Amino acid sequence: MLLHAGLEPWRLRQGNGKITSIAICRPDETTAQIINDGGPEWIWKVIALLAELQGQIVYAHYAVFDIAWLLAQLQPDRVGDIHQSIRGIHWRCSQLLCKWICNGQIAEDSRFSYSLANLTKTFLSTDPLTPDFLKMKAQGFNAGVNDQYWIDRGNLDVIMTGKLVEFLLTKIHKTQIVGLLTEFQCLVPVANSWIMGIRIDQKILNRLQPEMSAEKTQLAKTLGVSESLFTSPKQLGNLLFNTWGLPVKSRTPTGAPGCSKEDLMLLQYDMMQAGAQEQAAKVGFILRAKNISTIMSKYVKTTHEALSHTGDGYIYGAPRIFGTYTGRFTYSNTTKSTDFESDTESKFKTGIALHQMPRKAKSIREMLLPPEGMALYEADASGQESRLMALRSGDETMLKIFKDEMNFHSMTGSSIIGADYYEFEEARATEHGTGYYTEQRQLGKLTNLSCNYRIGGKALSEKAFVNYDTYMSIETGNFLVNTFKRAYPGVPNYWEDVVWDAKKQGYVEVFGGRRFKLSKWATDRWMTESSAINVPIQGAGASMKEIAIAEMYHKNQDCHFSLDLHDASFMYVKQEEVAEKAKELDHTLANIDYSKYWGFTPSIPLPYESAFGCNFSEVK
Repeated sequence: MLLHAGLEPWRLRQGNGKITSIAICRPDETTAQIINDGGPEWIWKVIALLAELQGQIVYAHYAVFDIAWLLAQLQPDRVGDIHQSIRGIHWRCSQLLCKWICNGQIAEDSRFSYSLANLTKTFLSTDPLTPDFLKMKAQGFNAGVNDQYWIDRGNLDVIMTGKLVEFLLTKIHKTQIVGLLTEFQCLVPVANSWIMGIRIDQKILNRLQPEMSAEKTQLAKTLGVSESLFTSPKQLGNLLFNTWGLPVKSRTPTGAPGCSKEDLMLLQYDMMQAGAQEQAAKVGFILRAKNISTIMSKYVKTTHEALSHTGDGYIYGAPRIFGTYTGRFTYSNTTKSTDFESDTESKFKTGIALHQMPRKAKSIREMLLPPEGMALYEADASGQESRLMALRSGDETMLKIFKDEMNFHSMTGSSIIGADYYEFEEARATEHGTGYYTEQRQLGKLTNLSCNYRIGGKALSEKAFVNYDTYMSIETGNFLVNTFKRAYPGVPNYWEDVVWDAKKQGYVEVFGGRRFKLSKWATDRWMTESSAINVPIQGAGASMKEIAIAEMYHKNQDCHFSLDLHDASFMYVKQEEVAEKAKELDHTLANIDYSKYWGFTPSIPLPYESAFGCNFSEVK
């Protein structure tokens, strides 16, 4: 396991990986290091070292990784109390610190690397130790090979991390500090989630392959085509654009006609606009088959590969805090490692693309389980982006809706048909989930979800079809956009104001202080303005998520964060205590003092909806 175990902290609990050494660098640049010689006293060396650090600020580069190894070392059980010696340290991450400073269009476009080597090369180029450090990093050995190299490298790693932190701390703006510290509070619970993993119901997994294959075979038979067409852009393009004579919606970088899901949905949308229902249905069959192919490849096949690699019935997505420029989490499902002797790169599947998991992929969610003896608790931020838009824009109508606990989607639905809100709700209540007013509320929901950010009528009609499986004409799209703007005039005013401020400042800032630097006003004005509008809302959602994780970590210590997905946080809770613990977690989330994090008390509630169950499908 030399090519990968060193990158997979959960291997320690399997007995297939170990910590070989731990180094620290003090503020005066003196270092201390403990070496694992395989003796029984190793664990006591670790505890003693951590005891020296109690109450102190400790930086590590990609700290989630270091903390995960320490957690696995000190807690042999998959789910258990986090060792107090780890809780007692104020953990910080130099990688995240740098991203808070650099985050912006230039860093995103250049795919700027936040590796310790690249940051040292970028920011510490004149330091006398930098040449030797970069040479050592480039030399490289696999973990478990050449122990002396790793001991020396560990020592130099912490020295250079200390120097980097000293430099970066002079660059962070004071308004960013609270948000950054909040993110740091997530390091331990997120590291713990990595090594707990997600259990897979292999009976469901094994059932999915033949079920999906049979459906795809039937779709191919209905269309009279080969199944290979669904995964061959060349064959599909020939059918769509040569045989059927459909218009090309986009082209690939090589100039070939685009056959993506969005291309197909736009083709289907155009056909429905033209009244070509039969042709639209055929494209719908292809879309369904391509969706099955994607799920089989991305989730079924990949899960099989991951289980073959992990060997214990669990998958382990490596968490990436601040994985997107808005601050949202992402998860890596691959371990990449280079064999320095052969200079070949190997890839090993450790999980699935959790953060990209479709909301409607019920069969995939069903196979995702908590560890044995545990249940799953989910907390979903209710109407998060709409509430945050109300706060940020200051729109009086939106604020009143949320203050008075009115139904936001019904309010928009009543505006669409020109009805009084209270009469609308009274009529909807008599329909019991089916009827005209219920449908208008759904249209209001679609409008609210689509119109928070700038959008035109044509784009709305396309988005409704592509994202929400709802067909509407361009005229209807225009009507809904205009209705939204009239009902909530503070929102379009916010669009103008935030773009103006971003141009003056060179960045946008969200609640909690996270910033995104904007520099492409001349070369890509529309996208830059769109980022200025989107980031403050989506970034505030990311901040809310981190606040929730931090609060639950400190106040509900026997409940363990397991996953971030869309607007929801998931926790592992003992099965026999889940009903009681769910109430405690609900109480924590309902009583967050946001003024500590954002410097003001929100004028409207920011509630969470919760559920608990035995798999990820039951709670979402």
